[in-house]
Amino acid sequence: MNRFILLTLLSIAGFSMANAARADCDQPQVPLTAKEQAYYDAKFPVLRAAIPKPPAGWQYSDESKDKLAPEYRDYMPEYNCGPSNYYLGLGIDYERPISQAEMDQEVAAMQAKPDPAKQKNVDALMAQQQALMQKMMAAAQKQDYKAMDALGKQNDALGKQLQAAQADANGGSHSTIEAIQRDRKANVSISINDASGSASCFGNPKPLQVPGAIAYECQNPTDYSSPGEVLDPARGRIVVVFGPAQVKQYDWTRKDAQDKETPDRYVDITFKLDDSHTPVVQNLVVNIEGDDLARAESLYKQMNLKPLAALIKH
Repeated sequence: MNRFILLTLLSIAGFSMANAARADCDQPQVPLTAKEQAYYDAKFPVLRAAIPKPPAGWQYSDESKDKLAPEYRDYMPEYNCGPSNYYLGLGIDYERPISQAEMDQEVAAMQAKPDPAKQKNVDALMAQQQALMQKMMAAAQKQDYKAMDALGKQNDALGKQLQAAQADANGGSHSTIEAIQRDRKANVSISINDASGSASCFGNPKPLQVPGAIAYECQNPTDYSSPGEVLDPARGRIVVVFGPAQVKQYDWTRKDAQDKETPDRYVDITFKLDDSHTPVVQNLVVNIEGDDLARAESLYKQMNLKPLAALIKH
């Protein structure tokens, strides 16, 4: 292909991609000033320096490795879409690779047969449920709403028994798989001028002493929306908010796999972002998460928060 034509096509493609990116902005698009570029260039290295190393046996995700590379520049916006709040964020994911031995254990657990006596109980309950469904269909055809209501309640109770029996029959395999998959993901994120307005911490929150900040740690056990239906996995979390903020504690109720409710608490840390639209740091939020609180704490203990605190109003 003629070199001139090739360069022309590449230029058109680049122009089209740039226009597509700018089309997302419905406000005046203003190029960054030298002062604004200096703001981003000065703040991002501080965020990156605060990121903890992976724990033993862990590693950064591939995308996170790119963000931590010295040549990484995607933190710098190309232009301001209307008045800017000068947001800047860095989120790093950690992962613990699964070994071949763990994969073999997981496959073996998935293929393991349940206890014959427990499986016999599951089969009997399933047969009862099928018979009950036939009765419900017959009642529906007769438009016998009183019978349908009574049968529906029986079906609900039988469904809970069946779920409990299935969980009991597969308990050993499930526990093995859960233990292998547990504690494999963690995340550390730091954001400047966060516009979300709040950060919450669920599950027995406890305050942490951090100069110039409101900070809490919490452990949110697995929550279930109904027996056997996972709503949220267990998470340990540490939240640190620098800048003007307020905290309130609330009551909260969570459910376990047996639908039992447990009273608990959570905190909500609220903060504001004014409309000054100047390149200064108004707030800074640090969020650390792991499959349990111990993992989040192991990352938190590595972090030096003083340089982050020093960014406020700079």
